[in-house]
Amino acid sequence: MNEKSLLALMYDFYNLHTLKGQNDDIDYYINQIKKYNAKDVLVIGAGTGRVAIPLSKYSNVTALDFDKERLTRLKNKEKNINTICINFFDYTGQKKYDLIIIPYSTLQFDNDKKKLNKFFEKLNRIMNQNTIVIFDVSESFNTKKEKNKEFLFKDYCDEIDDDIEVYYSSKRSKNYIEFYVEYKLCKKNISVVEHEKYYYYDEQLLFSVLENNNFDILKINDGYGKNDFKHKHLYHCKKKS
Repeated sequence: MNEKSLLALMYDFYNLHTLKGQNDDIDYYINQIKKYNAKDVLVIGAGTGRVAIPLSKYSNVTALDFDKERLTRLKNKEKNINTICINFFDYTGQKKYDLIIIPYSTLQFDNDKKKLNKFFEKLNRIMNQNTIVIFDVSESFNTKKEKNKEFLFKDYCDEIDDDIEVYYSSKRSKNYIEFYVEYKLCKKNISVVEHEKYYYYDEQLLFSVLENNNFDILKINDGYGKNDFKHKHLYHCKKKS
């Protein structure tokens, strides 16, 4: 198993142990599929399929992600999902979708106004007048504190027959926060590190980008129907008439 495949496995391992209530977003998205009667759904930033796989029981799901190894894990878990391995900025597909879901703060990977404008320009091309776009952004990154390396947990991973020690650290910058998650494989005595960067939630920037690209905000839900997730903002948008 190469390092990228190992990191994809560790992504699942970490989520299994830490997400807990975050998984409430799955029922939320299922309810939106039913509400909007969505037959064809695109999930952008699908990863290993945490959201896309359960949604595939209710609609035809296409999962898009730039990480080949994560998509490979998704496909191994659920064959009945179309996968597209590409950075969405480079996507040239013309298929129109009923519902487009961008989960778990994927839009906060880059908060540059030019890139956000390009992202929504791309979205426009795969939307008809009735397409609904739902994206999830988090205000929690704005106030998270820096942390030096700390031990989170240790558990056995049967897929690689090893105990995994997990360490976490974070570092704040002016416009974003960086997270580092280190996975130490105890028997094999090797470590791999996942590094992610999330830009802070900027409501006015989002409003401006949506307006520039002819999007209407239908509503913004706070949380997934749970009080513990008020920092999560679920935007429901469509093209202006």
